[in-house]
Amino acid sequence: MHAPPPVAETAPVRRLFRWAPTLHHFVRRYHNILIFVGGFLFDVATLKRIDSWLDLGFQIAYLACLTFLLNFQHKQKRGLWRPGPRMERVWRYNVEVLHFFYGGLLCNYVVFYSKSSSGLRPLVFFVLLVGLMLLNEMPQIRRAGSRLRLGLYCFCVTSFMIYFVPVLIGRIDGWVFAVSILSSLAIAWGMAHALAGHYTLEERRAQRLKLFLPAGAVLTIIPILYVLRLVPPVPLSVKYDGIYHDVEKTAGGYVLRAQRPPLYLFWRRDSRPFHARPGDRIFYFARVFAPRGFQHQVMLRWEFFDETTGRYVTSDRIPMTIIGGRDQGFRGFAVKSNFQPGLWRASVETEDGRTVGYRRFRVIADASRGDRSWLQWEM
Repeated sequence: MHAPPPVAETAPVRRLFRWAPTLHHFVRRYHNILIFVGGFLFDVATLKRIDSWLDLGFQIAYLACLTFLLNFQHKQKRGLWRPGPRMERVWRYNVEVLHFFYGGLLCNYVVFYSKSSSGLRPLVFFVLLVGLMLLNEMPQIRRAGSRLRLGLYCFCVTSFMIYFVPVLIGRIDGWVFAVSILSSLAIAWGMAHALAGHYTLEERRAQRLKLFLPAGAVLTIIPILYVLRLVPPVPLSVKYDGIYHDVEKTAGGYVLRAQRPPLYLFWRRDSRPFHARPGDRIFYFARVFAPRGFQHQVMLRWEFFDETTGRYVTSDRIPMTIIGGRDQGFRGFAVKSNFQPGLWRASVETEDGRTVGYRRFRVIADASRGDRSWLQWEM
């Protein structure tokens, strides 16, 4: 007696094989986008600390690989080098590999700079990063010559040095940023000098300047953005902040006390909006991350929105010294005793006024006299 054919088992397999060509075509057509999205999500999930020497080592290795590839691509274009038979099998993917490294670095920078920025001002630099990251995936950019690639290379080096130098030195300020820019300038000029070495002696000076021009534009634009306070204050970042009715320092940390929010704001973990009764004080609590060995002074700023001028007016600016190394950030708070109802903003910023993080909230006069319900957290 013969067993019946396993129709129920083979049908799903047949449907899978029917979809396989379509899936294969989709993957082949959009493989760059799929790899890019996958790599970006991987970076978001795995990048934890900007001062991790393992992550910094990978970034340095990526930059070294870019240096190697750009040099040999230029030598091949000038007819001064050809890959051997075995090398040819791998070298035909050199452009894809080059932009894989570019994409990996730009993903790192998007993650780190977005964590270290708050408000609209640093959004300009963040949009620039995202724009370059997307342009990196366009075929026209992939086929571009050495000059444009050297400009993108300089942007990657500069974005890395802006936080790598502060991690090494242990602080951020104007002269540390200047060291970062000068270091990037030296690397970019050295790269242009190396590529110009593949030309004749008479052509070298003109070609060196021509190759360096896009990098020079990058090294001009970024300091301008810094002066305008549009460059996020990496490697600092706010891990957590909030507005409270009371903050008490204990032997184990801090106890935060907030008024219980209404049901429609069940997720709220602080006193926003701030319902104020006579005698209340406003507490702004923040955890500020800084790398190991980092000691720096930040400012906690209180601002009130003046409706007549349509601008925020600074009420107080309180210094706070932070010491780096803690995964959850250095903890501290500022207290505001004299205030009035209206829109307020409390922020953490660098000494030169670059915002690391802020909380906008409204103070509402509370005329009721009943008991208030409180929530409490330990940090």
